[in-house]
Amino acid sequence: MNMKQIKLTEKENELIVAIRNFKSSKHNYSLELEWFIRQLFETLLYDDDKN
Repeated sequence: MNMKQIKLTEKENELIVAIRNFKSSKHNYSLELEWFIRQLFETLLYDDDKN
């Protein structure tokens, strides 16, 4: 498999880490973490800021 590496912004990396933490804590559900993930996703999706 030929995978291309890409550079992530700090917010993109933070989103990925938060999602991984959320998925690994399925038995200890956190509404706050889910809210944080959704807010960060919305920020990345709609903000013009590239950071």
